[in-house]
Amino acid sequence: MVAGRIHRLLRLIALLQSGRVYNSAQLASECEVSRRTVFRDLKTLQEAGIYVLYDDDKQGYLLPWRTIVPFKDLTFEEVLALFVLSQDLDKTIVGLPLDGIARSASAKILSSLPDTLRDQVIEAAQSVSIWLTPCNPSIRNELHYKTILKAVTSKQNVRIHYDCPKEQKTVSTMLSPYHMLYSNREWFVVGRSSVDRGIKVFPILKIIKSELLDERFKKPSRFKLDRYVGNTWDPVRQSSRTVSVKIRFQSDAAQAVSHISWDPSQEIRKLKGGTIEFRARVSNPDQMTDWLLSFGNQAEVISPPSLRKLVKTRISEMSQIYSKKSSQN
Repeated sequence: MVAGRIHRLLRLIALLQSGRVYNSAQLASECEVSRRTVFRDLKTLQEAGIYVLYDDDKQGYLLPWRTIVPFKDLTFEEVLALFVLSQDLDKTIVGLPLDGIARSASAKILSSLPDTLRDQVIEAAQSVSIWLTPCNPSIRNELHYKTILKAVTSKQNVRIHYDCPKEQKTVSTMLSPYHMLYSNREWFVVGRSSVDRGIKVFPILKIIKSELLDERFKKPSRFKLDRYVGNTWDPVRQSSRTVSVKIRFQSDAAQAVSHISWDPSQEIRKLKGGTIEFRARVSNPDQMTDWLLSFGNQAEVISPPSLRKLVKTRISEMSQIYSKKSSQN
């Protein structure tokens, strides 16, 4: 598990900073892993900027304190929060392009702490986990994530080629990327497009080719992300017009729905028998279909009629599939 690997790396750092020199076999025994895993972990620490030394005379590894920058003013709660958040930003869980950087930073901070505080954080972190929404971006787009991230942080223009389903062709534009947004299991970039001559939102998964340009841009002071992206259900706003949505949830799902902020515009009305009525204004109600179906018979769309019809169609199609005899291999 990812959390186990993070805890093992921190255990490794603690051993190497104890003042004793350990060989690979001893480290493997202490961490209860193979020597091969130890070598892989040592390489991970090196890549994170934590330079482990090998003592030829003593035939072992050590981590001198002078290689670590101290963070004396951090409290136990602050370090624990940073560590828990960063340890769960792993590619096997959410696929965020910032995960490696976050893990490296947390490892450096943790390794700089006094022994007592570091041990407290390591022990406490084993009892806290954050499970984020799963995502599995294609390898092709991993490079585009990094290119866009570099462009956003360095304020450099980037040329992108992206799929345009409506026009059934690939479109090229020079983009001044102002902001990156992670929503609904994928990344978006918001910026000024030379083709559209205005600010537009692009799903990064639609990008086929990206090239960082030398030309730099200045982000307008009036730029506000909320003006150019939709709500929770539809980050790529296709229309400025919003539609009123009304959904009735039965008692089994009512409590879970009531206690979560699904949308900034949502309103919850309590009805008889423990049921609730969920109301919100969204730009593209069709985007809510999968969410609604996840509640099964506990959710009923009251309005708009178009969303009710779409959910009904999906249920009918699913019923037809399951009414057939399953194919035998």
